[in-house]
Amino acid sequence: MRFQILFFSFAAGFSFSHCHIGKVTESTATPTNQTETPLPLTSSRHLEWIKIKETVWIHRSFGEFGGQVYSANGLVILTNKGAVVVDTPWTESQTEELFSEVKAKFQKDILFLVVTHAHDDRMAGVSLFQNKNIPVYSTSLTAKLAKERGLGKTNPVLDIQTRFSAGNQSIEVFFPGHGHSADNIVVWLPETHILFGGCLVKALDAKDLGNVKEADMNQWPNSVKRVLSRYPDAEVVVPGHGDWGKLDLLRHTIRLLVSPNN
Repeated sequence: MRFQILFFSFAAGFSFSHCHIGKVTESTATPTNQTETPLPLTSSRHLEWIKIKETVWIHRSFGEFGGQVYSANGLVILTNKGAVVVDTPWTESQTEELFSEVKAKFQKDILFLVVTHAHDDRMAGVSLFQNKNIPVYSTSLTAKLAKERGLGKTNPVLDIQTRFSAGNQSIEVFFPGHGHSADNIVVWLPETHILFGGCLVKALDAKDLGNVKEADMNQWPNSVKRVLSRYPDAEVVVPGHGDWGKLDLLRHTIRLLVSPNN
């Protein structure tokens, strides 16, 4: 393949220029297509857990922008050797909660972290993983961008090592090309047929592509098509923001990209 804590006002302005913001949704074990109005920030939001399958859970975290709360999705994959985390929660406090919840809820230690691109809704808690000596894996481009943006140091192995065995589970990463960002990757779980599309993929209730400051609008549709072609057996697709669904999330993303309004 070729391939931090709710934010201070300045940091928020920088961070949100990089990532699309997903709407807050209620925890659910089934996908929904409802559009919900973002909620005013009245108190600190706690991490939410959404079970997809017995061994795969979404950790849903929250960030604030413009007096509203928005959500972001990551994964926790449970194996017989420990847990694998895909993307950190949106804040350091929620990342601390992740550590305690994985231990209390699942009685697991975290084996390693995979980050899917260099934005704070994916990497705000990286330094906490480092403090616990938990390996953090990324592509070389994500590592470079993360260093430039003060998002922490990662081990850039994913350009070469694209598949990991973690106990009785396998984790594959794939760089499909430039899309939402130049470094966006997806994560495939072959045992459960779950695809984590991250911010490359939009939820079904998304009416637009969000902030496209770093996007390549010409390459993004082709990148999503590559993912669709590579993983036609995906039974669950998890976007970076919003509710999970099936392969129609990929098709919906392509429709948004080719719409004359975008």
